[in-house]
Amino acid sequence: MSTALVTAAERDLLRRTSRRLGLQTGALVMACLLLVAVVVVLVVARAFAEEDDRRLESAVTTAEHVGAVEPGVWVAIESARGLEVSPAMPEGLPDLELMAQVARTGHEVREQVGVASGTYEVLTGRQADRVVQAVLDPSERREELALLVLALSVAGGVGVVLATVGGWWFARRAVRPTAQALAMQRRFVADAGHELRTPLTLLSTRAQLLRRRLAQSSSDDARGISEDVDGLLGDTAALTEVLDDLLVAADMRSVDPVAMDLAAVVREVVEAARPTADERGVRLRGEGEPTAPVMATPAAVRRAVTALVDNAVDHAEGEVQVTVLLGRSTASVVVEDDGPGLPQDGADLFERFASRRTPDAAAPARRHYGLGLALVAEIAAQHGGDVTATGREDGARGTRLMLTLPVAAPRRR
Repeated sequence: MSTALVTAAERDLLRRTSRRLGLQTGALVMACLLLVAVVVVLVVARAFAEEDDRRLESAVTTAEHVGAVEPGVWVAIESARGLEVSPAMPEGLPDLELMAQVARTGHEVREQVGVASGTYEVLTGRQADRVVQAVLDPSERREELALLVLALSVAGGVGVVLATVGGWWFARRAVRPTAQALAMQRRFVADAGHELRTPLTLLSTRAQLLRRRLAQSSSDDARGISEDVDGLLGDTAALTEVLDDLLVAADMRSVDPVAMDLAAVVREVVEAARPTADERGVRLRGEGEPTAPVMATPAAVRRAVTALVDNAVDHAEGEVQVTVLLGRSTASVVVEDDGPGLPQDGADLFERFASRRTPDAAAPARRHYGLGLALVAEIAAQHGGDVTATGREDGARGTRLMLTLPVAAPRRR
């Protein structure tokens, strides 16, 4: 993945994504290996236990004398000839009380008997006129199980490391198309901004020349036209600022957000949108906190709030309310309208080209491309915020859009 194709923030995001995918792959492999290891150990332990039972049963039922037993097994035989014990019987064994109990009851007994040298599996049974006690040392089996667990742990650890590294490597290859898509999007924005900048500059220049000529006239009509030209220049400056922000967004270098007043931006946007709302017969109201310091890019936030208000005015039937809310860690802009509300299949509301609106009868030449709310979602994500769309909290007909941004930390004196 070429690091020249993305910004530092995007490159860091792609790296963290690759790392996260690698770790998730390693965790999945570790869980699978752990499950397999537990199953293998349980199966082997059960097989060892069954084998030990078989050896003890064989010793009790077939031992004719104390020397006729398998290695690792000792026997004690009590008969009319007395008590016979295998050589090297662990100290403290045989258990004579247990043998006496079996002699009285005739019932076979199996127990774990602990002595100074360790814990042993002991099976005592009665065969005809004699009592046989078989003793088995399970330590060998325990050592084999410990070696098996160690081998599985080492192999599993190596497998997890290899799976993590492999998952990270494959994830890096998988995110390359994302980096290329980001680069293509950035080139498109840069080209579009550059091409629009020239005619916009010419428009601003012509408006300035027109204002100078009108300034030389003192007629009332000229003064009215001069006010319109001033508004035109203001709109041109706003468009130039938007283009500058688009070009900054297309720049490879990261732009850090600054402390700004969200409430002031909201008031400016509401005042700018009021003529359009009045023309459509919509009452546009702004209220809420007088100040709301946030960490953001002013031009981007102005674009986002403008898109929210414009969307609400387009859908409203009579009223749009814009409210600024301030919490401990976030500040929010809430835009409510009394329009038709959210569509039932509105899950893609913040996706590009998701508009379902038909051309407005009052403005048939205006088309809606479904980009406004998508840009709002992108701006919110870039600033560590969020945007949501719900029904109105008062239950009335309409939609409630809320843009949330992180609050700026207070400056230290």
